Amino acid sequence: MLTRRDVLKQAGGAALATTAPWWLVRRAHAARREKLIVWWPVALAPQVDKLVKEQTYAYAKQAGLKENELEYVEVGTGQWLPKMVAALEAGNPPDLTRYTQAQAALYRAQGHLIEVTDIVEKMKQVPGGLFDASLNAVMYQGKAYSIPHAIGPSPLVARMDILEAAKVDPPKTWDELIEVSKKLQKPPKLTGFGMCLGLHTDTDGNVMNVIWAYGGKLVEADNKTVALHSPGTVQAVKLIADMYHKHKIIPKGAISWDNQGNNKAYQSRQVIFVVNASSIYAHLAESDKELYEVTGMFPSPAGPGGPSDRIGTGEWMLFRHNPYPEVAKGLVEYYMNPENLRVVVEEGGGRWGPPYRGMYDTPFWQQPGFKHWRVMLEQGREFAFPGRMAAAAGETLATGVLARMMHHVLVDNWEGEKAVEEAHKKVVEIYARYPEG
Repeated sequence: MLTRRDVLKQAGGAALATTAPWWLVRRAHAARREKLIVWWPVALAPQVDKLVKEQTYAYAKQAGLKENELEYVEVGTGQWLPKMVAALEAGNPPDLTRYTQAQAALYRAQGHLIEVTDIVEKMKQVPGGLFDASLNAVMYQGKAYSIPHAIGPSPLVARMDILEAAKVDPPKTWDELIEVSKKLQKPPKLTGFGMCLGLHTDTDGNVMNVIWAYGGKLVEADNKTVALHSPGTVQAVKLIADMYHKHKIIPKGAISWDNQGNNKAYQSRQVIFVVNASSIYAHLAESDKELYEVTGMFPSPAGPGGPSDRIGTGEWMLFRHNPYPEVAKGLVEYYMNPENLRVVVEEGGGRWGPPYRGMYDTPFWQQPGFKHWRVMLEQGREFAFPGRMAAAAGETLATGVLARMMHHVLVDNWEGEKAVEEAHKKVVEIYARYPEG
């Protein structure tokens, strides 16, 4: 297995196929001082941030860029979206950035992204190909407008030392999670379930997990008929409200958490469970070996409606304003070289999984902590399931419709039915703006 030192010594020599190099350094010559502007949203795992930065500067050196021709910006959690909105309004977005499927689908529909079908077609030729879910927000009418970077589930992250001491198995359903949490928590120092409930995207994802478990959904499979208002969704909202108010297994401060809130709660040993991407696990691999060794990742709890494993994807986006698109294309191809990506993913502790199906046969992915990973990927659902992650779903997720729905219940004391009806209307309005869904 290559280390990052091996990779950075290479001149991008790994090949996609025997007939053509995986990446080709492209040079551009124009008036703008910066030939490459990259925004990197921090990964909540510092070693990943370090690796991506190293690869960016390694590419720039090999591409012949001078120091002042590269602007590399690390953007903190919670800052990326407002910063991007302001940049787009000013007509000055970065050349290249990475974010989630919601923005990839939305910005494509708004005309901000360049077509990158050539890169994605090369990626499809990697042995094993790409996960279908990694292409849903990328492709439109047979063309690609962003580049798959990562895919990963949002497992139930659990304190195995606490469960094993009490001789309790990891909960498989939401009812079990409530009972185990009530039994084992010791408030105020230790609470059962660190569910993010702030006005941020983690909340929308966590809420959708429960909605699926009780038979609800955002939209039908036709990707046009909004289906949020249903008995299942109302039941899920009531369950979350009960976890917060009645059972008191969710910390009171969770309603003000950003996307780091549940990470910090678990990493500081304040909660027994969270449902979150593997950023927590990857962070602990570097920061707290003791807690890392007693942390397990399991499928998200199920309910009467079945499993509720949610998968998310990350995409690289190249913006239209870029006067040097070939330089940015060269960088993203460099990042997505399977060996370069392997370094970031595996030395980064599994912060995400690669979008390539064939990259899961290494010893890293056979570790006990990732025992359930592949199952969760295969049975996982994207936010708009059974619909697609197209532009309307992207706007719904990006604008926090479900998070606001829960705030109406938890903060404004609305009845669940009323909050679901109001959220349903907002989603209908959003889908009406996008004929494609």
